[in-house]
Parts: sequence; structure tokens; C-alpha cells
Amino acid sequence: METKKQKRIPLWGALLIDLVCLLVLAGLLTSYFVFLPVTAVGTYIEHDVPFAAFDLPISGENIEEQLKTLVLAGKTGDAKREVIGVYADDEKQMVLTKNELGEGDQKITFYAADVFVISAEVLRTNVSVDEENEVDNRPVLSQSKDVNALFAITGDTFSMSKDGVIIRNGYLYRDDLRTANDIGVLCADGTLQIVEKRDYLTIEDIVNMGAWQVWTFGPSLLDDNGKPKRKFNIAGSHLSDLEEEHPRTAMGMVEPGHYVFVLADGRDVGYSKGATFPELAEIMVNEGCTVAYNLDGGRSAVMTYAEDGKQAVVNKPYKNGRGISDIVYIPLAAVFSGTDPQEGASENE
Repeated sequence: METKKQKRIPLWGALLIDLVCLLVLAGLLTSYFVFLPVTAVGTYIEHDVPFAAFDLPISGENIEEQLKTLVLAGKTGDAKREVIGVYADDEKQMVLTKNELGEGDQKITFYAADVFVISAEVLRTNVSVDEENEVDNRPVLSQSKDVNALFAITGDTFSMSKDGVIIRNGYLYRDDLRTANDIGVLCADGTLQIVEKRDYLTIEDIVNMGAWQVWTFGPSLLDDNGKPKRKFNIAGSHLSDLEEEHPRTAMGMVEPGHYVFVLADGRDVGYSKGATFPELAEIMVNEGCTVAYNLDGGRSAVMTYAEDGKQAVVNKPYKNGRGISDIVYIPLAAVFSGTDPQEGASENE
């Protein structure tokens, strides 16, 4: 009796099956990371680190002129600088500049906001959620108007990831330390600190640092001596490789109570080509920072400023920007009922 030979699947058929399987897997991963709603419900955390109080740098008459002089004196590098905004009240002082670095096809246009605050509590974040506490990605400008921000900038867009540590205004949203990303921690004592995977910290360790805001994106841009890093931890970063030029957003600390937020526009050669990580690190050093941390960039990179109380976009976002989950901002209205951050502080939102 003859036995029938089992037909083998031709090579092209096997390749087609493999391709279909890969597409199905990619679809499942896309659904997990993009389409499934992200619930954002925070739990208030307690630690023993008190909020430090800082003196604003300028007082008396002609505050705005003195503030401009002070800020510009702290800058180095070859950027051409133009002051486009100055603000001062009892809780915060701020200078906003437009800066041009390089020429022609190599030109980078970036905006820098020097912010001085009497307490780290004045530096706030907003999470955009709907009525069911699911993340509702919305433009930076819309969120800025909702919270009546003097100044706002893109955060870490945490709804696009599933790992890392997320703390917003003292509330813990996520405590997954499996992330390969560098973690940026703004502490109650006003310091901006970087946590790397090799530090082997627990969530309790991070909370006990006095965590007020925690972002998971990165990479950190400067080394322990405040110099541009030679090697960047980009293993977990989104979209960008080391030498690629993109719109970038970063925050840095000059000293506790004095922070610098930078947005470099990009993908518009002649106006601004975008920045690589080494270029962004150099910019942060020239802005006077001793610690600096990269936030979400690309199409997400948007900065707003309330001139005469009316919020508007400062930069030229790539493709007009996009909706994101969270922003970093400075409130236009007073945070405290008194001048002492330890008395009359508003409740965390």
C-alpha cells in the first residue's frame, strides 16, 4: 500500500505565516501601549522631608530689569539671546528667553525659562484625565488654560509607557521600577536628583528622598560634576537615538529653588534643525544647570506662557503639537495663603 507523502508548506508560505504572526503580535502590543485606556488614580504619599523655603533673588524697585540682568549674567556659550517675558510676584520670579545657536542648516532655536520659586511646591504638574479618571490626552495649551498656568511645558507623557515611577504633586500614580529609563526626582528640599537603574533603589527609597514630582523618561544629560555626559542611557528612551536631531524638552536645576526649562524646536531646517542629546546637554550647561533631565520631545514639545494673563504657545511645535497626558507648570495664581511655604499650603490636587 502506498503511503501519501505529507505536503510541505513552501518557503514563501512559511514566511507569509511568520509575517502574519508578527503583525498580530505587533497589533496586540500596539493595543496594549496605545489604545487601551490608562487609568490615572494617585495615592498620596508621606515622607519626613520638609519643604525647604527659598528667598527670591530680586526685591525692591526695578525688579524686572534686575531680574533680566541677573539671569543673562548666568548664561554662557554662543547663543544669541532675546528676553521675551519677565514675571515676578511674592512666590515666583521668571525670565523667558528666545535663543538662537548656530547658523543656516545647523541653526537651533530654543526657548529657556529661568524660574525662581520660594518652595518646590510652586512647581506643579497636571495629569489630564476624564470623568472616569482615565488619561485624556490633550494639548499643552488646553491643559495650561485649565490650571491657569503662568508657564507650562511638556512632561514625560507617561500614558505612552507602562513602567517607571510616576509621582505628581505628591501623589503616586505608578511604582514600577523595572524601567530601564533614568528617573528624575524633584525633592521637597528643592533638589533635582537622578535615579538610575544601577542605583538599585526601591520605591520606598525614592519616596523617602522627599519626592514631590517624579518623571520617568530621560535620559539624564549631565554627569555628577555637572558636565555633559559622554554616554547617555537611551535604552528606554522614546523614539530618539543618540545622534538624531529632534525637537527636545528638558528641565534642569541651577541650584535648589532655581530651575531652567528648555525647549529646542526642530525638524524645520533654517529655523531650527532640532538637537541631539550631546547638543541638548551642552545647552543645559550653558544655561547654568548642574543637573538636567530630558523630557518628552518630538511633536510633543510645546511651551506656553501667559503674557498679561493670557496663555499662548511660545514655540513652533512640529505639526502643531499633539495631545499628551501631562504637563509641568508654574501656577499664575498664588499657591500659598501666606508667604511661608510651611503655613497655609494648598492641598495637593
